[in-house]
Amino acid sequence: MTARSANSLALLVQSRPYENRASRANLDLALAAAAMDIELYVYFAGAAILQLASRRDCEPALLPPGYRAWAALPELAETVIYGEQPWLDYCELMKAGLVLPVRALSAPDMSAHWRRHDHAMVI
Repeated sequence: MTARSANSLALLVQSRPYENRASRANLDLALAAAAMDIELYVYFAGAAILQLASRRDCEPALLPPGYRAWAALPELAETVIYGEQPWLDYCELMKAGLVLPVRALSAPDMSAHWRRHDHAMVI
């Protein structure tokens, strides 16, 4: 990404996948923001990064499908995805296979980084 636009949104995702329906609401919000041509920066805190795991199945938890739809974000708007380094290491160790490329940040760096955007929302 080159120069940051004046219309950027940082989404701080904290919900673990399949914990409740909030995870699907996170995805819906991100897709809606992307559809409005908002430059989107998504920060997955801790285990929330598992929402990007490509081989998880939500049907046994009786939750709606669609977590793999996170992969559609870059097609809708400029999107950068961040995750905490220890959790990215865990995903690699477990061969989770994430549906999007994720940039690693430490927790303190993530906290400082998301504050640079025009708008931020914790979901």
